Amino acid sequence: MASSMWIAIGAIAVCAIIGDTIVKILKQSRGNHRLDTRLAELELVVEHLDADLNGARKRIEVLEKIVTDQKYDLSRRIEDLAAGE
Repeated sequence: MASSMWIAIGAIAVCAIIGDTIVKILKQSRGNHRLDTRLAELELVVEHLDADLNGARKRIEVLEKIVTDQKYDLSRRIEDLAAGE
């Protein structure tokens, strides 16, 4: 009788360990799905930021060309003279 009680306790312990392991595996697999989803979202954000940065670079290049253009400088000097500066 005593040995059957220990067998039952051992069986319960083994079931508890197996059950805990299964729960941990399921939580981990759900966690990976969340990480994969978050990673995909972050990749989209990076793509959008990269596109914004490229657009800003192009606008800066255009502004640099305008500001360094000799005609722009001449027009600015004429305006300054007209304003009495």
